[in-house]
Amino acid sequence: MKKKLKKIYKNDGRDRLLPKYSLFIFDRSRTAAILWLFLALFGALSYTTWLKRAGFPSVNVPFSIISGTYVVRDPGRIDHEVAKPIDDIVLKDSRVKTIQSEAMSTQYAVQVQYKDGTDAVAAGKQIQQRIVDAHVLPPQATVKTETPKFGFTQRGDDAVVSVYAIQKGATAEQLAAQGTQVAQYLMEQHLPTVKSASIIDPFVKGIDPASGWQVTSQVNFDRYGERTHDQNNFYDAISVGITQKDGADVIKLDNQVRTAVQAYNDAHKDSGFSATLSGSYAPDIKSQISELQRALLEGLIAVLIVGSIVIAIRASIITVISMFTVLSITLGVLYLIGYTLNTITLFSLILCLGLVVDDTIIMGEAIDAQRRRHKDPRETVHVATRKVSRAMVAATSTAILSFSPLLFVGGILGSFIRAIPVTVITSLLVSLVVALTFIPLFARYLLLGKKQMGSKVHEPAAGIEAKVAHFVGTPMLWARNSKKKLFTVGIIAVLIGFLFVGAAGFIFQKVTFNIFPPSKNTNGLTLQMSFPQGTTIMEAEAAADHADGIVAEVLGANFKAAAYYENADTNKASVLIDIVSYNARSVTSPELVDQLQKRFDAFTGAQVKVGQKDVGPPASAFTVNIETTDRQKALHLAADMNTFLSGRELTRISGAKAKITTTSISNPGAYERANGKLFVAVTANFDATDTTTLVTLAKAAVNKEFTPEKLASYGLSKDVINYDLGQEQQNQDSFKTLALAFPIVLAVIFLLLALEFRSLLQPLLIFMAIPFSLFGITLGLYLTDNAFSFFAMLGFFALIGLSIKNTILLTDYANQLRREGASAIDAAVGALSERFRPLIATSLTAVVSLLPLTLSSPFWQGLTVVLICGLLSSTFMVITVFPYYYLGAEYMRIRITRTACLSWLLLTGIVSFGLIKAGANAGVVPLVALLILVAEIVIARSRHRRRTV
Repeated sequence: MKKKLKKIYKNDGRDRLLPKYSLFIFDRSRTAAILWLFLALFGALSYTTWLKRAGFPSVNVPFSIISGTYVVRDPGRIDHEVAKPIDDIVLKDSRVKTIQSEAMSTQYAVQVQYKDGTDAVAAGKQIQQRIVDAHVLPPQATVKTETPKFGFTQRGDDAVVSVYAIQKGATAEQLAAQGTQVAQYLMEQHLPTVKSASIIDPFVKGIDPASGWQVTSQVNFDRYGERTHDQNNFYDAISVGITQKDGADVIKLDNQVRTAVQAYNDAHKDSGFSATLSGSYAPDIKSQISELQRALLEGLIAVLIVGSIVIAIRASIITVISMFTVLSITLGVLYLIGYTLNTITLFSLILCLGLVVDDTIIMGEAIDAQRRRHKDPRETVHVATRKVSRAMVAATSTAILSFSPLLFVGGILGSFIRAIPVTVITSLLVSLVVALTFIPLFARYLLLGKKQMGSKVHEPAAGIEAKVAHFVGTPMLWARNSKKKLFTVGIIAVLIGFLFVGAAGFIFQKVTFNIFPPSKNTNGLTLQMSFPQGTTIMEAEAAADHADGIVAEVLGANFKAAAYYENADTNKASVLIDIVSYNARSVTSPELVDQLQKRFDAFTGAQVKVGQKDVGPPASAFTVNIETTDRQKALHLAADMNTFLSGRELTRISGAKAKITTTSISNPGAYERANGKLFVAVTANFDATDTTTLVTLAKAAVNKEFTPEKLASYGLSKDVINYDLGQEQQNQDSFKTLALAFPIVLAVIFLLLALEFRSLLQPLLIFMAIPFSLFGITLGLYLTDNAFSFFAMLGFFALIGLSIKNTILLTDYANQLRREGASAIDAAVGALSERFRPLIATSLTAVVSLLPLTLSSPFWQGLTVVLICGLLSSTFMVITVFPYYYLGAEYMRIRITRTACLSWLLLTGIVSFGLIKAGANAGVVPLVALLILVAEIVIARSRHRRRTV
């Protein structure tokens, strides 16, 4: 039997290359030290000097806005004579994905969304030229095409200066004149970072077809608020939008504009007007950089402390230096590939803290373990690298593959998050290279001195860890000479594992699902006002002033500043409110939202919705479009649907209920089209934040109530109802892409591990780390009241690499012992004993390094909870249960053919899929797999007995 096993595990020598590489670097320590100094310095300079600071990554927004004026004060006429002809021309373009238009009393706007990969700027120019060449618009109608981008204003300005009247009574014309003066002053300063500065004009100009005269109308208004001298004040204002030059640093932009604005104010003290930089990404970037530096420092201290306890003080110092090196080189790579230091890259770097610790600790611990057994430093490095290099390569490759689906997410979200997988994958590759290149170098001077070498080295932690590992392996040793005992303890261990997985499936039903849930605490609020039909600009301004007074009163000392950024007209108004940092206030932003919303529930003059300002896209409302040319029938149905939705309760799968709070119908004074079809919209908002779940439930409720038969009673066809979920729909499509990519990634990882371990069974064994983590993930999200979200999914992708690393370590070392002739039990016990320290060390350091971030930053909590709780769950199960799975796999390798194994997989998949389709709980899948496996084993044993007889 031993000869057979030796043949199975025969080493083909492929793992000798990496030990040779590490020794090559180890023998050239001076050259390696110079290389390390260069890379570390380059990374440090990239971070402190060269990397540009930006609010968000540069994204190709696949949209164009076609807008203009036609001063006839008749939205129906504007729709028929302007909006519809434009729609007809745009829809003929093959690059167009969707189009939506709105015609108002004197102006119109057409929003065009292109297919992914379209150059929106070029497409917009071509479409505008086609409109002009077609000569289908009235001569008095104006038309312009813009490509929006992310920014503070609708046109995508990178910064905003609010020019406001210190005293009440300033007219819109006076404010516009002052704003123009400030914009001209800023341009005259020739600021190195400023490309353009101009007011957002509140007026529209056009020719009245009836009189032939030029008409000027105010269509927008603005406000600015700030807290000074313990009082909250709002002022009439106008916004000066600033566009930065390509590649400009937002912090430098902020500093230069602030200095220029202060100089302007000093020169115009008696004008009755003042200016301030109200919109800038610099404060948020500075805060995020500070948070990154604090998280990095706390993480490195955690690694140092935990490493000193679990491994050794010198080994932990090597790990800290190595982590710093990995992050430094990663920053250098980001600079070389043209990335900026923005919200997304900072997010990615913080995520990397929990990932790059693995390779560094594994390599450091391996050298630390071998120095006790050898007196030659060179031999120590060679043996250590030979024992762990293959496992490190397999674990790192797995982690890289787990993040690869994010590279293929399309749309705006895909472009937005592209920096996350690029940054994480880069850091993982760098961590592997640093572990094999520089850790032997660091060890040469810190760990492999004459006094540190040999068996005399003793550390208290090593003895404790050995005792714990021996205790965990005791049941295997107790049962080693009895098949019945071994079968009993094995079945108990397997049942425990499947029980944990089943419990995860049960708890998951109680976890809410929301792709971009609101943070538990933020430093900004939003306020959306919808004015009744027929509201004049003066009435809208009066309602806004009343709302500003409520905001100032309710927020009190928690208020910092607020601005409309000219996003206010006779239909709606939008306010961004900055509040005191959550580190300096006792009340949370959701509590402030509730307080404000309660005050606005009885508000007259507008319908008000209060929310939070988050990093992710704003929560989408639930919108039903009734598409028909018969406007009266559409309005009739919309009124009944509005009544049906108002106050309706929605029941989640878990049984928890939510309620639709506010509903509204499209402004009857405006005509809207979607893809050329006229529609009337009904919009609803919810009292809960799990938008993804609630829009699905609301859609099902509408479909159930407004059946084709009921629609026929309105004189409408069954296809008049369509749903517009806005950004939520795009988020769901992107999330589906990740869900579809996940099994493909698992298949690729399986093939990689199959090649690495030359086995079809052991990759499945290694995959057990993933379901082992599910109990911790679901329990952690449920107990901390976090939704399963996009950020939780990112944490899960990161967890795949971290958790599988544990099973790879144990399996790889057990295989090494098997190749040396050890029995399956001795191999399992030996692997547990030898790999217990690095397994515990990597998991604990990752957990402890993420704890400060979890406790201090509400934004990161969902992601870090998944990592921490999932890693704790997986590590516990891998230590206590996984060795028995390994024994079962070894038994199957000898007794069950590959054909039988594949048939088990196929049969399990078919039966599980059928049960789930029939409505069974997903938690039954582990039980099904176990029952089929037991049946396979019984059949195999029966065949074995017959062959023996």
